[in-house]
Amino acid sequence: MARLRVVLVDTSVILRLIGVDGNDQAKEAAEEFDARQARGQRLVLTMTALIEAGNHVARQNTGRRRLAEQLEKLIEDANRPETPWTLPEAVLDRQFVDDLLGGNSTGSDLVTLIGDGRLGTGDVAILVERDRFQKKTADASVEVWTLDSELAAHGKRRLS
Repeated sequence: MARLRVVLVDTSVILRLIGVDGNDQAKEAAEEFDARQARGQRLVLTMTALIEAGNHVARQNTGRRRLAEQLEKLIEDANRPETPWTLPEAVLDRQFVDDLLGGNSTGSDLVTLIGDGRLGTGDVAILVERDRFQKKTADASVEVWTLDSELAAHGKRRLS
């Protein structure tokens, strides 16, 4: 029996889905989203990615209102019971902060990752969320769908 494939959607993909990179890129991202859903992947919308996407939209020079409306639509769609999205419980506790400061499973601590310009706090937080989701879903393969090459290098993890 095939293992369930769980995919946490990164900020970079959310921004593409709502059209930050233009309509052609949004269409391409929507097609990939639909293809992943058709393959039975469980798509997870994390609090970290939502916060980062909203901050990114707020810093846009043009089209901010349109992008904000697109982000709102994505959030509303994700909050519907029949949605292809899974909304995990967002928990900020001491263990989360310890994992974040330790760099999670990257092999480097947060200061080194940020200081070297490799990963930001949001990226590491998504990795922490990924590993927490993995622990709750032992029969699944959990990964991060991202357009960021450094995050993608850490995006797949299967716990034994």
